[in-house]
Amino acid sequence: MAYADLRQWLAAVESHGDLLRLSGVSHDLEMSGIAEIMVRESKKPVPALLFDDIPGYRKGFRTLFGMLASPRTVALSLGLPENQLDRVSLAQNWRNKRRNLRYIPPKVVDSGPVLENVQTGKNIDLLQFPTPRIHELDGGRYFGTAHTVVTRDPSSGWVNVGTYRVMLVDRDRLALHMLETQHGAIMFNEYMAKKQPMPVALAMGVDPALFFASITRIPWGVSEYDFTGGIRGEPIEVFKGQYTGLPIPARAEIVVEGECLPGDMIAEGPFGEWHGYYANMGLEPVEEPVIRVKSLMFRNDPILTCVCGGKPPHDYTLTRAVAQSGMIWDALESCAVPGVTGVWCHEAGAGSLLNVVSLKTAYAGHSRQAALLATQIPPHGRYTIVVDDDVNPADLNEVMWAVSTRADPERAIEILRFCRSTSADTTISMEEKRKTRFLYNSRAIIDACRPYDWKHQFYPIAQISPELRSKLLTKWAKVFEGWR
Repeated sequence: MAYADLRQWLAAVESHGDLLRLSGVSHDLEMSGIAEIMVRESKKPVPALLFDDIPGYRKGFRTLFGMLASPRTVALSLGLPENQLDRVSLAQNWRNKRRNLRYIPPKVVDSGPVLENVQTGKNIDLLQFPTPRIHELDGGRYFGTAHTVVTRDPSSGWVNVGTYRVMLVDRDRLALHMLETQHGAIMFNEYMAKKQPMPVALAMGVDPALFFASITRIPWGVSEYDFTGGIRGEPIEVFKGQYTGLPIPARAEIVVEGECLPGDMIAEGPFGEWHGYYANMGLEPVEEPVIRVKSLMFRNDPILTCVCGGKPPHDYTLTRAVAQSGMIWDALESCAVPGVTGVWCHEAGAGSLLNVVSLKTAYAGHSRQAALLATQIPPHGRYTIVVDDDVNPADLNEVMWAVSTRADPERAIEILRFCRSTSADTTISMEEKRKTRFLYNSRAIIDACRPYDWKHQFYPIAQISPELRSKLLTKWAKVFEGWR
């Protein structure tokens, strides 16, 4: 079922026991610190964390962390089976849904709950929200981390909805950071080349399906609004922004309208990013575009949605992993690579840097073909490992067992040079980033499949058979009780 808005979704999450309400937690490092500890150390599925009674702020002005931090909340948001929550099944179920997705354009409405409070001109006050400082070395507080940024291509009129970090500057200014390869940055550069202001709208507290779409790689020219309509099976409600003319989610919690002006830049960051580092220029701020806010809208008792990036795993590595695993799997099949039995982009690699493909090899060179293709699926793919179909690609213990016992380094490892990169790359020095905007990196593949030319003579595995395992689990059920 589709949820009308974030609040209806939260009610469903809470009914499953997956929401934790907390009061009295500071916006300064405490909320994000609790979120990080929960994700990294919880022995149970990670709950969504809803903070209220935040010291120094009005009661009812809330923040939400960990929106898509558990398999159940991901499945709930995307309308996937909730009885298949292992990693590979999540990716498979998502790609099955995506394969048959029918784009549904947004429904234009005249109004919405986000218009319950409207501030313009001198009344705009971004400081009234409990915007968190997320990491101890961050250069500011971040208003936008789990949000959507709405822009329009100046040439085609296509509406893009992406997620790009946004730093709070003061009452009516924000700083916008976008990587060079992202659609929003490409649009921004076109506006600036024409010496035109870029209209922009930010929406916080949107339907989690729209947030998922905004961090998923979608082809240029396809709007995330249409994509989200397909996920939901019904359209997102939008209205025309009074200042920007952009379509705005009517049921968002908080919406900002503004513009980026040519030459209007400000020091932004540093900020601890998705891969666990301050990667752009270390702890040096970088000049980024200013968003000059013209209109601020928010619901009564608004919820500012946040994520706590950093050293993986964090509260959106799972989301990235599901989206990227499905995309690689689809890409391999679209290139007519047969026998793919699973793909998982590991959270240790932040959902895109360490990717594993399991394969039922059918011909010489099959595993190498799959590995080489998988390395080039955006955005990263630094290490791609291909394993046989008897290895669970989501289980790093099994994967590394296969690497250790089936991969002869001289034969199994290939290095690809001069691959695409961005300023977020931690393997490129700050000195190199200062020298040039043309950034490259390398990719590695590890072919950990049994050598095809003698795979049928490969050494037998010493492991309990499925039949004996089942028999023992039944016969000695009391022994295993509480241990499994």
